[in-house]
Amino acid sequence: MSSLIFYSDQKQALVATDTLALSRESREPAYFTSRAIYVPHLKTIVTSTGADRFMEQWFSVINQLPVNDIHELNSQSPENLARLFDWFNSVNAYEHPEPVTVYHIGFSEKDDMIYAFAYSYSDGFRPQPLAYGLAILPPCAPPEGNFTFIEDVPGLMVKQREEQKKVEPGKRIPIGGEIYGMYLSTEGCNSFKLGVFDDYPADREKVDLKRSA
Repeated sequence: MSSLIFYSDQKQALVATDTLALSRESREPAYFTSRAIYVPHLKTIVTSTGADRFMEQWFSVINQLPVNDIHELNSQSPENLARLFDWFNSVNAYEHPEPVTVYHIGFSEKDDMIYAFAYSYSDGFRPQPLAYGLAILPPCAPPEGNFTFIEDVPGLMVKQREEQKKVEPGKRIPIGGEIYGMYLSTEGCNSFKLGVFDDYPADREKVDLKRSA
């Protein structure tokens, strides 16, 4: 799991994630990854929290499903997610499966409005429609006063990291690397860089050393 912050209303959505992934065994920086993917033909952003690399496998599945709309995708997601989750943990030989929650945020061509759904392994990947507004994972209090997504997200992720330092190491959620955002509107989706964590150079060096070993 890592940081996921998103905002949505009827006509737009913004999604921000960090990029740091830790080794499951050593809990040291292992690589950097993109945690949100835009699917143009479905006008939908796919992102997740929990097990790293699960989202990439899910993208491969949905990219082959015979669906044309976020609602059609929603109807086929629970069964396919459950099947993929079983396969993913079997292939990786995980004795204790890592939790995962997948999020779809996209436009419906039926009414040209934004919809968002969450699918959690703990609930059998049953679709959970999400209300408009701001979502912060892992949870922490948003800044007081007016919240400006692009300006305030980097500081909010720093605050998430500070909150996670209070959690015991084995349950701590890693957040780091760089911060990337996506903006979805009726015209399409744009991605952009929002910031860099101050320990990114040190984490990058660890990753590079691991690759060269």
